[in-house]
Amino acid sequence: MSTREPGSRSCPICGKPQQSIYRPFCSARCQTIDLARWIGGNYRVPAVEEEPSSDDDGKIS
Repeated sequence: MSTREPGSRSCPICGKPQQSIYRPFCSARCQTIDLARWIGGNYRVPAVEEEPSSDDDGKIS
């Protein structure tokens, strides 16, 4: 019995067809790899700290 859904997307980790039981991944291995990436901070969004302007005295208006 195949757990693959027709027209399904590929696994975001390895590119193999995803399996409904592990959706959106193809296996428990790829699920674990993704979890490790989240825990390790690999999926963070880079932020740029803005420097205060010269007319800003640091008080909230």
